[in-house]
Amino acid sequence: MESGEGKIEPGVTIELSEAQRRARRMRNIAIGGCLLGLVLVFYVATVVKIGPSMMRAQQMQGQNQ
Repeated sequence: MESGEGKIEPGVTIELSEAQRRARRMRNIAIGGCLLGLVLVFYVATVVKIGPSMMRAQQMQGQNQ
């Protein structure tokens, strides 16, 4: 292994090719889509789990008045 191989020098920038930029963008979109899907799954699971008990609590309050 030559000296300096695999090391990044400060101030040196790497220019990506157009294909690399497109691949990075598609990867970012895929990750964002997965995160959005996960958020939606948690939201729906929360509504399904908590929703009925919230409805019962509102009905109980209405009966007490």
